[in-house]
Amino acid sequence: MNPLVRQDLHDRLEALGVALDAGELDTAAQHMTDYDAALRCCIETTAPDTPLDVLRDLLAIQNALLLRMRERQTAIGDVLRQAQRQGSASRAYANVEVAL
Repeated sequence: MNPLVRQDLHDRLEALGVALDAGELDTAAQHMTDYDAALRCCIETTAPDTPLDVLRDLLAIQNALLLRMRERQTAIGDVLRQAQRQGSASRAYANVEVAL
């Protein structure tokens, strides 16, 4: 694989990670789309001689990013559930006060 192509793919994954860390989910989604297209193009042009070690390296980075995305998704879900519980509790207290 051309070293410039390999570096480009790594740079795309790094940009995805930066966007994810910044909470820029729309930008992260666009980076993932761009990375996927670039990776597919690379594989199509180098197959069947695509170096497996490079693909394994990219896959490891991609999996680490997916884990970070899952953790972020879980954290956001936790915050939303907590806000929903607080809202429910507030409404329950308001209903009790009105009933008294």
